[in-house]
Amino acid sequence: MSGPYFVKRRHVIAGMAALAAGTALPGSAVMAQATPKPGGTLRMSHSTRIATLNTLNLSGPAEYPCSDMIHCSLTRVDGENRPVPYLAESWSANDDGSEFTFTLRQGITFHDGTPCTSADVVATYKAILNPDIAAAARSVLDMIDTVEAVDDLNVKFTLSSPYADFPIATAHRNAKILSVAALNAPLTELDTSANGTGPFKIETFDSARMVRLVKNEDFFLPGQPYLDAVEMVLFPDLAAETINFLSGDIDVMQTVQQADFQRLSDADGVATRRQPGGVFVNLVMRYDTKPWDDVRVRRAMALAFDRQMLVDLVIEGLGRPAYDNIIAPEYGFAIDAPEKTYDPEAAKALLTEAGYPDGIKVKLVASNRPAIRSQVAIAIQQMAGPAGFDIEVETMPHDTYLSEIWMKGPFYIGYWGNQTTVDGTLTMLLTSDASYEDSAWKNAEFDSLVAEARATTDDTKRAELYASAQELMLRDLPYIVPFFQDTLIANRDDVDAWNEYPRSGSLYIENVWLDRA
Repeated sequence: MSGPYFVKRRHVIAGMAALAAGTALPGSAVMAQATPKPGGTLRMSHSTRIATLNTLNLSGPAEYPCSDMIHCSLTRVDGENRPVPYLAESWSANDDGSEFTFTLRQGITFHDGTPCTSADVVATYKAILNPDIAAAARSVLDMIDTVEAVDDLNVKFTLSSPYADFPIATAHRNAKILSVAALNAPLTELDTSANGTGPFKIETFDSARMVRLVKNEDFFLPGQPYLDAVEMVLFPDLAAETINFLSGDIDVMQTVQQADFQRLSDADGVATRRQPGGVFVNLVMRYDTKPWDDVRVRRAMALAFDRQMLVDLVIEGLGRPAYDNIIAPEYGFAIDAPEKTYDPEAAKALLTEAGYPDGIKVKLVASNRPAIRSQVAIAIQQMAGPAGFDIEVETMPHDTYLSEIWMKGPFYIGYWGNQTTVDGTLTMLLTSDASYEDSAWKNAEFDSLVAEARATTDDTKRAELYASAQELMLRDLPYIVPFFQDTLIANRDDVDAWNEYPRSGSLYIENVWLDRA
């Protein structure tokens, strides 16, 4: 089984070819269809606040696009999930893929005018790898043994083992390059200030209302960005967000609610897009907490609700059932998970076998953002009763959920967006040292399979190893994943070259322009 993530030689070639072609970037084909008009302010909306600008550890759905406009990583990922140049104009690898050298573009500067050199790249990666620093990309990049500046423009990574996907891994959303000065200052300053190399620089930051970014006149891609400014307007009221978009006050809705999708698709002057991918909600049931420490209880829970009904009722059919594999079918190494049907009698039998003949009373906690979390919780509450689960649902504000429940609570609703690679998904959530390990599932065999797959350059062998890892996951059920949700986007039809790549989170916003007088 080969997938879109297999890299090694051809991705090295891709990096070199892009350089030879004048660093043609995704979006160029779109731009070729019309002459972009410079100027104007793009107004984007989002329903969640931007709690931090710290690109090392941000995790909010509105924080990622904000960071993507301010900061740059060494590489980016295009619509075919291939790594393409960004700060690095090219890269090369040794024969076995255990050493990579990235060459930076010349003349890159941070927003404050200071040069961006290999020293900044080295400092950023050392910060990511520092266990004393909260860095979400660490588990995805922990195969890095050493990182060193060869000279001002070249950075050499020596890996502890070969890793074919390394040029994709350097595009991680939390691996954007920060300056040495920023990393030497108190890191708390990164929460509210940002000095990146990206196409826009921050002008106004109000974490709950609006972030305004203005054009970086010194951006390294000549003539870009086309927009003068981008305003990210934050709407705690979802209905108000949709009304403002339909009235023309907002140009792009990055996250459209399922209930609004058809209405927006039918509206004049609006373009909508539905993109299958790996977005999912998951039931987190901590393995170190009763009753979830018994796999029979977890399996009972997996049989206690109707997945197709959840797809139909909660996400308006805009997705498909998932059967507890966190790797969506769009990912090259995904295996088909056995289908599970709603079977309350089988669930009750498992609970009886586990010592709960009278059923189980539990509390399920859901954040109020995105709204789908609480909707799933309530639907499962109602369906799981006949299966022996007496579920109390508690919905709380997202900030409270993050501080009190996330990665701590015994039973809650998680929510995850697309990741770039299978390795990134597994090491973000399920290996014993995962960045956001919240299930308390520790399985040394799983860890070993994922590590071996990462270090294997043979595509067939990698598929076998990832398949074995997924089979362990499906056996032990660290999570229950009811469905995969399509990514839904809407923009006014005078917004040109708007391209989102859900699996990488890249916006390529420097290509965007407004076709207005």
